[in-house]
Amino acid sequence: MATAKRSLIPENGELLHEENHPMLGYRVFDILADIVQHKQDLGLPAKWNRCYELGKNKHWRQAPKKNVALVTANLLHTHRTRTKNMLTDNNPTFNIRAAGEVDPDKEDLYKTLLKTAEYWWSETEQQKAFEVTVDNGETYGLTVEKMLFNPELEQGIGEAESAIIDPFHIGWWPVKQDNIQKCEAILHYWPMTVREARRRWPNFADRIKSDKEMLEQLSDTRMEIQANMTGKKGLGAYITNFANTVKNVMNLAGGSTKEEGDEILVCEAWVKDYTRIKEGEKEVDKYYGNIRRVTALNGGELVVDDRNNPSINPELDVEQASQTYLWDKFPFIKAHSVTDTGQPWGMSDFEQLENLNIEVNKTISQFTYVKDKVSRIKLINPKDTGVTNKQLGNADGIINPASSFVAQTIRYLDPPKIDMHLIEALNVYKEFFFLVAGSFDLEQADTGKSVIAYKAIAALLERAATMLRGKLRNYSGLIRERGRMYLSLMQSWYTEDRFISYEQDGEDITKKIKGTELIIPGKLSVVSGSTMPISKIQQREEALALFDKGAIDAEELLKTIEWPDWKRVVARMKMGPIGEFLEKISMQGVPPALISAWEEIATLEMKEYEKKLVDGEIPMFGELLVPPEGEDGGPPAEPEVPPEIQAEVRLKEAQARKVDAEIELIMEKINTEKVNQSATVAGVQFDKVKLTQDQAKLIADIKDRDKQRDHEYKISTTKEFGKDKAKTQGAFREQGMKSDNKRK
Repeated sequence: MATAKRSLIPENGELLHEENHPMLGYRVFDILADIVQHKQDLGLPAKWNRCYELGKNKHWRQAPKKNVALVTANLLHTHRTRTKNMLTDNNPTFNIRAAGEVDPDKEDLYKTLLKTAEYWWSETEQQKAFEVTVDNGETYGLTVEKMLFNPELEQGIGEAESAIIDPFHIGWWPVKQDNIQKCEAILHYWPMTVREARRRWPNFADRIKSDKEMLEQLSDTRMEIQANMTGKKGLGAYITNFANTVKNVMNLAGGSTKEEGDEILVCEAWVKDYTRIKEGEKEVDKYYGNIRRVTALNGGELVVDDRNNPSINPELDVEQASQTYLWDKFPFIKAHSVTDTGQPWGMSDFEQLENLNIEVNKTISQFTYVKDKVSRIKLINPKDTGVTNKQLGNADGIINPASSFVAQTIRYLDPPKIDMHLIEALNVYKEFFFLVAGSFDLEQADTGKSVIAYKAIAALLERAATMLRGKLRNYSGLIRERGRMYLSLMQSWYTEDRFISYEQDGEDITKKIKGTELIIPGKLSVVSGSTMPISKIQQREEALALFDKGAIDAEELLKTIEWPDWKRVVARMKMGPIGEFLEKISMQGVPPALISAWEEIATLEMKEYEKKLVDGEIPMFGELLVPPEGEDGGPPAEPEVPPEIQAEVRLKEAQARKVDAEIELIMEKINTEKVNQSATVAGVQFDKVKLTQDQAKLIADIKDRDKQRDHEYKISTTKEFGKDKAKTQGAFREQGMKSDNKRK
């Protein structure tokens, strides 16, 4: 066997041989054989099968004897169910924090990452998967998940999914390593039908055969190859290892099936491989993050898949891909129910509680046995009564005893008395069971009144959380790893635009995301204890008390007690006096655009208002004063003016244009005089004074003409619009702006 093993050890210094090496698959199964043997040595398969039986209410190892009732009160199932429900009562609360300095331009991306993780958790029902994985952990003491991107989901565009791995089908190397990310290899192995294997790997369909057939061929001595043939296929002692491995994997996890002859053992090895290759002039790692996956069948005879890190999209830029979480990590997550520092497989509560539950079962069975004896009462019928046994049935009839004395001797035999110490013993075992389990009953919160006080419930929940603190840390770590691995798969494989939806301030928001645009240095965390149950009664009572003391406002109170349509109620409350004020100023002719803008602003929180103001979603005050456009999208329609007024206006405009021309001529003369250096100083000064006087006179004439024109325009406009003050003031304002522009 030693010679055969030496022939399987790679010469490249890595755990596995290089790609396409003839011994690659055999090396994978050789490591698998060592892992399975180590699990056997620790007695793990037998222990896990026993835990499974206990959970299924199969506590008695032997069949009961005749007329003996073996009763089972499965308190283990009660404890497991209660623990699972408490640990998974709520969806987890996530947080995203930056891994390093935060780029101000990417702050919104962290929020998008958070909402994406929450959307995936809800949309793919990850809470249900979390319940199953906690159930596994509480049964076997260990639960393992594998995160992968399944391209067949979501109508062919693919989605990340979490697969729960049976502890019978997982192992790692070195076998004593507790941290799964520090292992050299993770081996996931499971039985598969030959039909499914041929469908999944069609290129090897003609070479895939069942392991039963494979073992029959290997058992033929003519098929063995000598171990000294250059160390390429030393299979001598390897046959025994492979046979034992197949037997253990196929039979120990739930027993053999009718189709076992049509099954094949698939072994998927995820290994750390530090092989370097030339890429141009520089040397780089051959495998992304040094992660490699090899899939072998038929005891290593077939290697159907050998690929680079499957968690990374090969089309992604290497620099970007290296920033994703799964770049250099195995996509496996391991969590314990109870940590055992002596070995990396954890410990189940069943190991601590099994004997107590057995004693409860024995006590109940003894009580049942005595109870059956008591209920099967005997009737004494002396032989000299003259009454046959058939006459003493349940049917109506008449009996004739030989004498009255004999008749008095017909009586029931006194039954044995039930020893009440059995009931006391049962209560003792029950109390010890829940004491060791750290569980509790709500009856313990009874205050003597008809309603349990919310403070007592809160105290019990706090006590339960304290007892489950270790489990909370372990399972919270599993949720955190699952979320981080999902984000990594999303960043690698969401190559097209996708949409997520979430609720914000009572409104449903839809957002477009793309994986490559969300590759930022961030880490997801889980709020500790967020999956534990919360007393709604306690929250509501505390909210009412805080509201009465003025510590919280009405909005926070309505949110806490989950009042229907609380958002609209809060909006109405905020619009109380402000709404009346806006209604008053609208009667004064304030534009409707201003009223609507102020109504919206009044209902916004300060942070939300500042954000919308920065984003430009709320117009500035000056923009609100701009007159609204016409119905056709153009400028407001000009008011209709009578023809005679229009003629006067045109005349005034012509006179104004003439004055403008005269001013331009005078200014030209001024400039000409300045250029003329031959003019005398006195003449220049005279001309300047003369020009200044003329300019002042012209400006005065223009103002008089404008005043006259504006006065006539106001008279005509007032006649036209009559009592419509809004239109009249609008026309006056427009005419005044025109006059100011001309004067300028």
